[in-house]
Amino acid sequence: MRRALLFASLSLAAGSLTAQTLAPAGVLTVGSTRVRSQSGQFSGAVVGADGTLSFGRLELAFSYVQGKVDSVGASAAAGGGGHDLVEGSVLLGARPVSWLTIATGPHARSYTLTSGTQRWVFWELRARASGAFIGSAARGYVELWRALSADVNVPESFDHAQGGEAGMIIRFARAPLQARIAYRMDHTVLKSALGGTRLETVDGLMVGFGLDWH
Repeated sequence: MRRALLFASLSLAAGSLTAQTLAPAGVLTVGSTRVRSQSGQFSGAVVGADGTLSFGRLELAFSYVQGKVDSVGASAAAGGGGHDLVEGSVLLGARPVSWLTIATGPHARSYTLTSGTQRWVFWELRARASGAFIGSAARGYVELWRALSADVNVPESFDHAQGGEAGMIIRFARAPLQARIAYRMDHTVLKSALGGTRLETVDGLMVGFGLDWH
């Protein structure tokens, strides 16, 4: 009886330790991004990478995107050139339940213009819900975020910012491979000293392929 209890205890402990092992995932992404601001409208292709490192219910997530967006519409007719776009984030999250992740951390973005570089740093609170979409091979997810504070090097003062992302992740059987497609949108509102508002919107479609050991 004692041996049986000891064996059961060891089995539970081993299962608990296995559940707490590090589980990395990483994806290389390509996509299109559109920027709409007071300076004009721009769009172009971007490349990047994102990944997560999970330990039990804790998760560290990072993302990086870089590309060049060119002027479109009236901005192109006025002779506006291309602009370098760099964006990244580092988020620390926790999963109170298996389908929900709450995370917080910095999200930075910069545009390189002829007049200088505009930098935006948001401290965000994010909530991400996911669930099975087609059996166990595919999962859909929706993520919403709100900026708790921000630091921007533009004349206007920061008012608020929010955004979201929706997508689908497909995991391939018998291999730690995944494919992802997602659409995201960020919306920022700035206030001028004269009472006017300035809107900055960034949206885009991303496609990625990578490894997942979850």
